[in-house]
Formats: sequence, C-alpha cells, structure tokens
Amino acid sequence: MTKRALLVGINYVGTGHELKGCINDSNNMHNFLAARGFTEIKMLQEEAATTDGIKAGLAWLTADTVPGDVIVFHYSGHGSQLPSSIEADGFEEIICPVDLNWLDKVITDDTLRAAFNKVPNGVNTTVILDCCHSGTMLDQTESLNADVAAPKALKSVKDSRYLKPPVKIANKLKTRSLVDWQASRDVNESALLIAGCHANQTSADAVINGSPQGAATAALLRSAIANPAITYRSLIGEMCDFMVAGKYTQVPELDGSPRLYDQVFIEPFKVEMPADPVVAPVVTPDTSVSNKSNTKVIVIGAIVAILVLILMFS
Repeated sequence: MTKRALLVGINYVGTGHELKGCINDSNNMHNFLAARGFTEIKMLQEEAATTDGIKAGLAWLTADTVPGDVIVFHYSGHGSQLPSSIEADGFEEIICPVDLNWLDKVITDDTLRAAFNKVPNGVNTTVILDCCHSGTMLDQTESLNADVAAPKALKSVKDSRYLKPPVKIANKLKTRSLVDWQASRDVNESALLIAGCHANQTSADAVINGSPQGAATAALLRSAIANPAITYRSLIGEMCDFMVAGKYTQVPELDGSPRLYDQVFIEPFKVEMPADPVVAPVVTPDTSVSNKSNTKVIVIGAIVAILVLILMFS
C-alpha cells in the first residue's frame, strides 16, 4: 500500500496580494501526514509552486496508483473564478499558482479533474483545498453540504484567500473557454474533495492560537488529530462547527460519492468499488456453416425433383 501526498503552499511574498498562513498550513499538513504513515511527500512552496510545477506534481502523485493506495493533494493559497462560456454557473473555479497570468499559467477545476480522473477506482483520493471558491472544484455530481448556506449572523472575515482577476483579463475571457478537455465521470467513484468553502464563498487567512494559518486547514487538523478514526462525514461536520464557533462565514463542503462519506479519513477504503463496465464481445455469424447448409438443402431438393420426374414418366 502506498500513502503519497502533494502539498502546495503559497504566501505570494513580495506581491500586492500576500497571504500569511499558507506555508504554515503546508508544514502542519506535512507533520500530520508523516505521523500517519505517509512515506512519499512532495512539497511545493512559493517559487516552486508554478503552473508547470503543480502539474508535474499532480502527475507524480497519481502515477502508478493501484486500488488500496491513498493519495492526498493539499493546496493552501489564493483561489478565484474566471468567466466561462460552458460552465453551468458561468464561472471556472481556479487555484492560483505563483506564476499566474490568468490565461495559460493557471490551474482550473478541469485541470484538477483531468489529473485525478486517471486514478483507478479503489484508490482513496483525498483533495483538500484551503482557498476561496474551492467548492465543486472537481466538478463532481454529488455533495454532502452543497445546499447548506452560511449562517447570516456570522461576521465577515477581513482577510480572505480570494484573488480578483484584472478587469481586462476578465473581459477578455468572457468570450472564450479555458476548457479544452471533457472528463468522464470516473473521478466520482473514489475521489473526495474537502473544500474550505462553497464555490461562491471566500476562505479565511486567519490567526489561530497566535499562528497565521487557514481556518479550514486548522479546523481539519484539529479534528483529525483528536480522532484518528474520524470519517469524512464527521470531519466535515466538525469543520463546519469550528467555523460557527469562530464566527467565520465560510462553510466547508464535502464532494464525492455518498458511499464514501463514512470511510475513515486518509485510510484505504473498506467498501466495494463499482466494477468497470464490461463490454460484451461482438459475435460474428459463421457464414461458412450457413452456406454449407444452404448448399445441402439445394442438392437434396434437386435429387427429390429428379426422382419425382422419373416416377411420373416410368
């Protein structure tokens, strides 16, 4: 059994949209996963977290996986939305690499779906996104908390992990689509997305217990460390409770197949996976046998006709 993780953390140091807690999130996740038996952990932080670097990391994460393996992708940084001509809500959700240019240097929800759609059913694929607009980032068909609205009584958070696209870029993208690949639905079978918030919400870059960190990652680690046998369903519930107690407006979301909600967080699945569809072989009729039978019938018919004629004229 392989337990492998890719951790991406970007504070965007030296830019006008600098964050404080993303590197801490990655380091905290590294320590947690190492203690939970993950022997293959790749970290991409700051200048290493480029578009190409993240794509290469995703290829490494998903390569040669087999049922029974566990892989984790954790991202902590800015998230955003871009206009899309084919998405149902009119927006393409993205995570923001350090070299983001909003056009070709970008990681979209379809980039992530394409990467994880290659993973065989039966591999526990856990994707954790601590950024704005992270809900539905794998474009999955089912979600545990997609219909839960943020409590109106909660105050908004000053610092969020949302990066607004420049007006010129947003206008330019209204007439084109970033999507040039159509995924199958395989990613629905064994991938679970833990999103820090809904697709229309922002995630907090906060200070918790005196340390800068993402509210979603802090909530996840608090519950997972306290209960190593916690299920995905319980984990997302406790994360939501954490947000209410801390007066954060974001509502964490769990996307993926309901069959997997009661599996243990980042452990091999103990549930039967749907079998791959079996295509029945095409049977080609043996025309040679049919032709032989037809010839035999014709010969017998001719013989009978001759005998009848002989009897008539004898």
